[in-house]
Amino acid sequence: MTAKWRTLSGSPVPDIEQFVADAAAAGQAVHIGTDSLQTGRYTSFVTVVAVLTPSKGGRAAYTRAIVPRITSLRERLLKEVWMSVELGLRIADKTPGELNVHVDANPSERYMSSKYVQELVGLVVGQGFKAIIKPDSWCSTHAADHIVRVLNGRSVREQSKKAG
Repeated sequence: MTAKWRTLSGSPVPDIEQFVADAAAAGQAVHIGTDSLQTGRYTSFVTVVAVLTPSKGGRAAYTRAIVPRITSLRERLLKEVWMSVELGLRIADKTPGELNVHVDANPSERYMSSKYVQELVGLVVGQGFKAIIKPDSWCSTHAADHIVRVLNGRSVREQSKKAG
């Protein structure tokens, strides 16, 4: 099953590899991040790929996946990172600049995700990518988080309209 990709404005992206190749043609860094949201019996994942051009803005696209609820934080974080790494492996040869994978885990011991930071970073670095963790992991922490929450809110509203 192939993922359906969209720009942030909602336009379809027929080929994510070509989208990234076009957006990063001048050698810009590519950023990939995934975030998830638990909703009832499901876990929603959103993966974002962003290419920034200094002083000119940037381009971004996202895809969404919904799976049965993942109760283990470790398993959910590993799935988030693997989804980003998997995309990175697909687009690495089309990316002339640096490829960064953003990890939605906090190294501060106040947070439960801190127990898994080293393992998650190892997964990213082991595949040859640069790992970026909180507070600098904006692609997963802000971009993907925003989209997963907006999409989930939209889904809930659409479902309640159908029921009412």
